[in-house]
Amino acid sequence: MAEKFDHLEEHLEKFVENIRQLGIIVSDFQPSSQAGLNQKLNFIVTGLQDIDKCRQQLHDITVPLEVFEYIDQGRNPQLYTKECLERALAKNEQVKGKIDTMKILSLEHHLLHKVATTSDLSSPTGHWISYLRTMRGLTSAGMRDAPFSPPGASCEGH
Repeated sequence: MAEKFDHLEEHLEKFVENIRQLGIIVSDFQPSSQAGLNQKLNFIVTGLQDIDKCRQQLHDITVPLEVFEYIDQGRNPQLYTKECLERALAKNEQVKGKIDTMKILSLEHHLLHKVATTSDLSSPTGHWISYLRTMRGLTSAGMRDAPFSPPGASCEGH
């Protein structure tokens, strides 16, 4: 795959050099330089044909339009790849956080269910379960700032 690009790059470099030389010939044109001008024009036509042949080998390559926008703005197209990777990493972290939250909520639900089905509500553990159920109801209702005072705890020492 890389040699396809190397081949195209080689032809493009030759083409650009021939265009540069053509510009020099045209800018200082003398009737005696007509043969050199014709030769450069033939090299340019041949170069375009060679580039067209390379196109056939690279027909399955797609380039995102944003890369061309980067180039038009005078930016390095490799920055596009870097920024895409940074956006993907940020999105990955965001999704990972959501997955971790879902795991915690699932574990919390499982533990509450397990403890609630095996504990007597009149025992100290039962009071904690009742408290946790109350807090769970408050947090799901949007009251996250409810004071933290589990059963048996006292705030009098503060």
